[in-house]
Amino acid sequence: MVRSSRRDAGNELASLLSPHPKLGIPVPAYEGRSLPNVTSSVARALGQEVSGDPPLLPPLDGDLDPFEGRRAEGPIVVLLVDGLGWTALTEPVPSQEDSVPSEWRARLRPITSVFPTTTTVALTSLSTAEPPSRHGVVGHRMFLPSFGVIAELLYMSPIGVKQPDALVNSEWSPSMVSGVPSVFRRGVPAVALSRDRFEGTGFTRMIYDGAAFTGFSTAADFAHLLAEVLGRAEPPKLVYAYWDELDVVQHLRGPRPEFTRFEVAQVHRILGAAARRLDPRTARRTTVVLTSDHGQVPTERKDNVEIDAAPTILPHLLRPPTGDRRAGFFTARPGHLAALSAALEGRLPPGHRVLSMPKAISAGLFGPPPFHPELDERLGDLLVLLPSPAGLTYRLPGTPPRARFLAGAHGGLEPAELIVPLLAGSLSDLGRAAPPVS
Repeated sequence: MVRSSRRDAGNELASLLSPHPKLGIPVPAYEGRSLPNVTSSVARALGQEVSGDPPLLPPLDGDLDPFEGRRAEGPIVVLLVDGLGWTALTEPVPSQEDSVPSEWRARLRPITSVFPTTTTVALTSLSTAEPPSRHGVVGHRMFLPSFGVIAELLYMSPIGVKQPDALVNSEWSPSMVSGVPSVFRRGVPAVALSRDRFEGTGFTRMIYDGAAFTGFSTAADFAHLLAEVLGRAEPPKLVYAYWDELDVVQHLRGPRPEFTRFEVAQVHRILGAAARRLDPRTARRTTVVLTSDHGQVPTERKDNVEIDAAPTILPHLLRPPTGDRRAGFFTARPGHLAALSAALEGRLPPGHRVLSMPKAISAGLFGPPPFHPELDERLGDLLVLLPSPAGLTYRLPGTPPRARFLAGAHGGLEPAELIVPLLAGSLSDLGRAAPPVS
């Protein structure tokens, strides 16, 4: 199993955060040290050929690959802990408060998420082993030219529409949103283990298309079902598991060390409980690959930029901004691009960046070609990046304000958002010494 010293991890981190020479910002390491590369490595370790075009992104670089180019001995569990950033996971804490097991610390490696660093984009990249440039899912809010609407991707509904899955009907298919099928649809058999309330939603159907869905309700249920799936007479070769509680609490209360420590301990207990319920040989032969979609940064209401209340910006917009609070996409009315750029520069806080979207695409911020045929339209003309604790919001006229201001956010390229952990080991090793799930 690949291990890394703290010094090596520091060098890796510096390399991952090195600014791109043409953009002046870090770009996800799609060539072998990013989230979708994890799935490519998993497919190779399972000996599964992935049919169709485009080809998958390369596997993880050799020094990162948990399987070191070999076939997996048994089942693989890819566990994504939503909101678990590298910075929050590895920051020093008093030893008596440290919930990260020593077995985990010895194996932790940094990789990048994708851009934008948000759940819809990252989970689609993980399930397709492709970058956003190819699958075309490029934001939490996204313009869908074929539907003629801006959609909230998690809810698969136009913005301002309260009904979930308003875009999903009998003729809807995942290919109408993502330009690349999941690896499960392309020949990699798997079970998806996620919240039962997500079952059957449009977004779930898209990212887990071709996998068998199993829904859990609580942490104890998660541990029980993980052991049940792996303990079958013929267990699946691959389980894609998703844990969302850390992301939820950070959005509501802000990213705090105690939340990370609590949820790391919770995940440790889940793995330990699953390992104890399996026969030791199965637990030893099962490889767990733990990673995340993004970290979070704090946001402050006083630093929020309300685009719907910015009269200097609105006249130049062709449509409402899309993307995320920390990375906004702006489309100018014909002939208004220079005016829109100037208006944004005059309204945004110090430390912001306004970048040409074509330049960002060509520099590889969203990944390499072949590009999704709607990529340019979905992204627009300008990319806005803000420093924490600032964020962007836009509310449609006539819609009520959000019930509460979210104290944590992601989507941008600050280290706390972009860098995520990669942790791999046997289920028995990663679950060792975990207290029982209560």
